[in-house]
Amino acid sequence: MGFNILDLLLPRETKFFIYLNQLVGLLVKGTNVFKDLVMNIKTLSEDQIKAKLVEIKECETIGDEVERTIFDQLNKTFITPIDREDIHLLAINIDRALDILNSISRKIEIYNIREVPSNVCRFGDIIVAITQQMGVLVNQLQKKGPIDEGAATMHGLENEADELFHASMAELFNDKNNPIHIIKFKEFYEHLESVVDAVDYVGKLIRGIKVKLG
Repeated sequence: MGFNILDLLLPRETKFFIYLNQLVGLLVKGTNVFKDLVMNIKTLSEDQIKAKLVEIKECETIGDEVERTIFDQLNKTFITPIDREDIHLLAINIDRALDILNSISRKIEIYNIREVPSNVCRFGDIIVAITQQMGVLVNQLQKKGPIDEGAATMHGLENEADELFHASMAELFNDKNNPIHIIKFKEFYEHLESVVDAVDYVGKLIRGIKVKLG
């Protein structure tokens, strides 16, 4: 990487990593609330379920505000710590995962779901684990630390989610389930896989950024 005199005259802004970590924190919080919700939904009161859905919605709403702040600051900042396009893509995809998570949660309210298949709970474990690992990668990117181990862990979790998705769909379409149950949870599983895919894509973006940084 060549010498750039601008690095001496105008220090690179680090605030973007603060914003990105805020987004990650909101997603981690949202996935943990979702996991707790689906694992305990049969025993939670209506008020408790509603409170958790509100909490996830708040994470999504604040995430949208942080995303807008990032875009606004990108237009005002001359030098960024990494390429502005990469910051833009990281923010979009972390916030996309939050949006999908909130969409899944709304289905619980719309469809009045009060019991879920065990595979939904397994998906809850995966989305929490892969989101936490994504946070590790964002921190490593900021510190210019190694990411190979974390990226491999994310890839493994994404593969696990793929296998779980296929197994869940096969189970869903057996002769025991009625059409309404199938309609509800087919969409549920598709959205859960989309959350994993969005987070995994952030991991791929970070790997690409590290290659460019050298």
